[in-house]
Formats: sequence, structure tokens, C-alpha cells
Amino acid sequence: MAGAEMPVRYSTAALDLHTYKILYQVEETHWWLTARRKIVLDWIHQSYPGRSDLVILDAGCGTGLMLQQMQHLGQAEGVDIADEAIDFCRKRGLDNVRRADLSQLPFAEDTFDVVTALDVLEHLDDDAGGLREMRRVLKPGGRVFIFAPAHRWLWSLQDEVSHHKRRYTARTLRETVRQAGLEIDRQSYVSMLLLPVIFLGRQWLRVRLKFRPADTENDLHPEWSNGILRRIFEAEIPMLRRMDIPVGASLLCIARKVG
Repeated sequence: MAGAEMPVRYSTAALDLHTYKILYQVEETHWWLTARRKIVLDWIHQSYPGRSDLVILDAGCGTGLMLQQMQHLGQAEGVDIADEAIDFCRKRGLDNVRRADLSQLPFAEDTFDVVTALDVLEHLDDDAGGLREMRRVLKPGGRVFIFAPAHRWLWSLQDEVSHHKRRYTARTLRETVRQAGLEIDRQSYVSMLLLPVIFLGRQWLRVRLKFRPADTENDLHPEWSNGILRRIFEAEIPMLRRMDIPVGASLLCIARKVG
């Protein structure tokens, strides 16, 4: 992304400790997180119809709700670099979690059928290296499901609070996946229908931050709109079953380890 405009920087030194607490509090109901889980789960079900014997790793499992919702697919476990994340997973009753760096996963080669990396790659200094490690622990023919933020011009407070290193385009994500030695089965933008809303909301946030501080974007929308936004985002699920979407606020990719 050479030559890309540098994002606006926000002061977040005092905010980082709140990130996992906020995620834990809103993860079950927030429109974006709820729809993201449903979209990814739908792609997993399409890739493995009727399967309940998969061995799954949620890489960067956060506070654990996605990991919890994949239990019906087989044996699922999670790793995260943050002690706070693991603590919140324990609060959910999850004991199949451990602290680990994604560049050095504590698993043998050819262990997992599926790895999920949902809004994870953008945190890594070496994103291709992290994907190579995920490839190492995948069984031959296994797949990694990647969800990643799109477009540098959407950079905002949440990128700063979450310590993002980058946002992707279809081309840069494809290149990163191939550098890791993975073969792309499918890639699509998502959140096309809400892209104008997300863009305008982040422009409004830039203005609002000049007058008062904030430590999250999760309360940017009024509470009454949460269900509406979720239904609009989830309306892309049947669209994605038929086609790849050409533009959106995030990218979803299925990459396979060739046996």
C-alpha cells in the first residue's frame, strides 16, 4: 500500500485496557459482530455441509463468543495473545482456550481442518508470517477463513484502539494469502449495503472527537438502530451464496492448504 494516505491518528494510550471489556459487553448484541459471526458460519457450513466432526482453531479468539458458537461443528479451541481475552473466555465457561502468539502456535503440523482468523491479520506485524503459521497447523486440504477490514480511507478510532497495522484491499489481501503459500478458494467484499453509512459515521466521528473524547465506535449509532443495521448486514448472506460482492467495508476470504 505504498503511497497510501496516512490515517488520522487518535490518542488512545488510556483506552486500550477497556477494549476487551467493551467487546465482552457488546459482543452478543452488537449489529456488526452478530452479523459477522452469521456470515462466517454460513461460509463454513457451505464449505463443510452437514459436518460435526471438524477440528477447529479460532486464531485470535477474543472474548470467545465465536468460539462458543462453533462448538456444534466439532472440536473447537481458541488462542489469543491477550491475558484479558482469555479471562473473558473463561467467564463464558470456555476451557478450550490458551494464550499464544499467532507467529508461534503451540500445535503440531496438520492438526486442524479449519482455522478462523476474524479481524486478526490487521493486528500482526507480519501478516503473511501469521498465515504461514496457520497453514502449518492446517491439515492438507484444510481451510482458513479470514475476515479483515477493507480500505485505508475507512481508517478510524476503532483501528487505533485495536492497534491495527493496516486495512486491506482485495488485491493486497490476495497477495498476502498467496505469500503464505495458501490457495484462495473464494474472496469477496462484505458490508456493501452499509458502506455509505459506515463512511458517513466515521466522518461524523472525526468531527465529534474534536469536542469530546471517545474510546469506542460501538456506541456511535443510536440503540434503536441496532436491529435495523443487523438485518441490513445479514441481508448479504443470501447474496453471498450466489455471488462475490465487488465493494464493501470488509473482506472475507477462504484460503486452502494444498495437500
